[in-house]
Amino acid sequence: MLLHYLSGRMPGCLSGGECLLLARASFVSHLPYLFDVKELRVKDYQLGGRPPSYSPKQEFCGVSLAPEQGSPPDIEEGHSTPSHPTGIEESHCPPPHPNGLWYDDGSVVLKAGDDSFRVHRSILSQKSSVFATILVQSQEENTETHEGCPVVALGDDSEELRQLLLTIYETSYFEDNARYFVHLRAILRLSTKYEMERLRDLALQRLKRGVPTTLASFDDPGYQDDRAIAQRNALAVINLARETNCLELLPCAYYYCTRLPTSTIFEGNNGVVLASSDIAACVLGRDRLLNMQRQTTHSFLYTLPILASGFGCKGCGVNESDRLLLGYLQRQDSTRPCTFEQFTEWKKIGMCKSCAPLHQHMKSRRDAWVQLPGIFGLESWEKIVA
Repeated sequence: MLLHYLSGRMPGCLSGGECLLLARASFVSHLPYLFDVKELRVKDYQLGGRPPSYSPKQEFCGVSLAPEQGSPPDIEEGHSTPSHPTGIEESHCPPPHPNGLWYDDGSVVLKAGDDSFRVHRSILSQKSSVFATILVQSQEENTETHEGCPVVALGDDSEELRQLLLTIYETSYFEDNARYFVHLRAILRLSTKYEMERLRDLALQRLKRGVPTTLASFDDPGYQDDRAIAQRNALAVINLARETNCLELLPCAYYYCTRLPTSTIFEGNNGVVLASSDIAACVLGRDRLLNMQRQTTHSFLYTLPILASGFGCKGCGVNESDRLLLGYLQRQDSTRPCTFEQFTEWKKIGMCKSCAPLHQHMKSRRDAWVQLPGIFGLESWEKIVA
């Protein structure tokens, strides 16, 4: 509709804003021909699930993508936009722990980077069959020892290994630090690698508070902080989901990502970048989400009351509602999806509780949630949820 409307006008009659909208619409409409999402995913993730490295300055067809400005539409407080403009700034790390993971009666020394941990072979073998195999092989083949203990070099990040070992040894450590994304990432990543199913499920379920698989969890005010953390780490969550094969995290993480500036989606930030398949999924998905909210979930924001049949009630003047709705829309950023945000500011657009289409709004959100995985080229929720 937008393309038809704008392209039907004389070139000299287009304003600067309309030209920008036309260019953006044309850009998005051509993306399906430039990206084959399934083909790119196979290519990018054939090497262990880790996304490839990208140059720090991304361009599309030779044109640098400028950052976008503005904020998303007014939404319920529990779904407020993170304070960080890019939305991917890392959470703080867990505080230092007094347990140095060097036990005098330890029977094996694990080396990761420049750090070493003297721990117990029996405990690791009990928690992980992969660790048990590694330790048996090291005992048979290893020549390096420390005070009679075999030294096993692992290729893990030393801080992530520390987080895993503290979770194994300290009963309350996981719950005490589950609010930190870097902790959850370490546990999910290494528990997947070492096949520690209980810890993997624990970390995944905690991550799903912030990256939910149901609309009820998405709306739960008790998970507000978890959602804020996930939104700040949206790109990192997508990469983690790919690496650990936790596909159920992708739909909501993609949704968070579509609300970031286009430059952040393409270029990443703080060393976190997406694979080309995920970039394509986010950009294409953004356009589909915007269409969905215009047509169903938030259609009441795209129709003037004076043109809507049956709009309002005796207490809500149509002319006043027109003025309020137009004023409200002028303060919003219409380029970023709010498809699943629960709208509550009815008075600001000239509606009261009697005439607000709340029932239709909630039903449309539920229907849209069912379609969320497909919007990004994924299988249905039933097939991707573990």
